[in-house]
Amino acid sequence: MNCTKCPNTKCFVQKYCLSEWHGYSEHHKIRKQISASKTIFSKGDLVTGLYIICSGKVKVLLKDTKGEELIIRVAGNGQVLGHRGISDDMVYPISAETLIESEIAYFSNEDFFKLLNANKDLSFYMMMFFADELHRSEQLRHAHWNKSSEAKVAVALLMVINAFGYKDDEQKVLDLGMNYRELSKFARISYPTLSRVLKDFTEQGIVRSMNNELIISDIEALNSYVN
Repeated sequence: MNCTKCPNTKCFVQKYCLSEWHGYSEHHKIRKQISASKTIFSKGDLVTGLYIICSGKVKVLLKDTKGEELIIRVAGNGQVLGHRGISDDMVYPISAETLIESEIAYFSNEDFFKLLNANKDLSFYMMMFFADELHRSEQLRHAHWNKSSEAKVAVALLMVINAFGYKDDEQKVLDLGMNYRELSKFARISYPTLSRVLKDFTEQGIVRSMNNELIISDIEALNSYVN
């Protein structure tokens, strides 16, 4: 996508950079079309820049102490990747992999920091983005350690909604972006447990299934499991 004519209104360049910097972004970014199930960056890689999802869906992965790969975040159109590596060490503590074919834009550290220095709205957005990411990570961690299977599924579904939204906003058809086995991995429960919880949610009128799609009927009920 061309930064000067980009239709992606969720991208931080479009939303928070002054229009005179759109040309700079277009000239300095590196754009890649990456097929599904491909690695964008890996744990241990040096952080040389920041990534934006122009279009597509991505999962962020972390290995636990047992060596099991966990999905700790999902991200969609306009969202940032690689920010977790921005630290004194400048090494990625996590990996990122495409769920579907995705268009990814890359900005070097130097170019990204220039954008931050020149665009105060972008700097404020990034500060709020980091705070929001920390909050969601804490929600996920708390659910996994202290909550029921229902709460774990609720947190996972809410994070999917935040990342991918709905295929149909009026009908609330979830744009899941992954199969149910991956969703169970994201919720850190077994696939049979996920099936049981979704059945319970259906009976309670929280979700329903139609034509192999998952419809969110009562988002407030999902939130009640988290709060």
